[in-house]
Amino acid sequence: MNIFGRPRNAAASAAPKAKSPPDMSSAIMKLRHTCETLEKRESHIQTKVKQQLLEAKAKMKKGDKKGALFCMKRKNMYQNEIDKILGARNTLETQAIALENSAMNMQTFQAMQEGRNAMRDARGKMDADNVADTIDDIKDEIDESDAISSALGAPLDDTLEDDETLLAELTEMEQLELEESLMNIPQANARNPTRVDAELSGFDLPDAPTSAVQVDDADAEELAALRELEASMMAA
Repeated sequence: MNIFGRPRNAAASAAPKAKSPPDMSSAIMKLRHTCETLEKRESHIQTKVKQQLLEAKAKMKKGDKKGALFCMKRKNMYQNEIDKILGARNTLETQAIALENSAMNMQTFQAMQEGRNAMRDARGKMDADNVADTIDDIKDEIDESDAISSALGAPLDDTLEDDETLLAELTEMEQLELEESLMNIPQANARNPTRVDAELSGFDLPDAPTSAVQVDDADAEELAALRELEASMMAA
């Protein structure tokens, strides 16, 4: 029992909660907004610097050197403030650029991780060894299929001659038939001369001579000269 009436988990609830890391985009926006605020303040202070210069010149014309000196001191104070603002702006701009680069690098890295995971999921259990084994299995199956096709197409009777032998035999038979047909043509014409006359009746041929062929004197002289030439060659 709690005497003081305070819940037991009060200490635990009173402990500060761990803050979640700020979002990078919101941090960049915060830096940019702060830079804009500093830029506006710089412009405002720059106006005051110009105003102090004008007042200092006016007091110098009136002969108020102390007043002019006081205005110059205020002008220098404002100028120092402007220098500090410029330094802060430079730091914030550098930090914003660095955060933007970090955000881009993180986005690129996350995209690369997602691409890697997608490739890994798409590949599954496939690797180079599995692919090589699958290709070998496919080749084996193709060879086995070719062997089965060859076995199914083989003749059942081993004594049958091949196609080349049969073609050679057919060619020889055709040649013999052609020779027999050529040999039978003269015999058929001799047994049936009227058939030959009938076949030649369609041609315009000269009549055969019925008496001795007359030889001209010129032909007789040429024939005698040829005979003398042959005799002289034989004698030599």
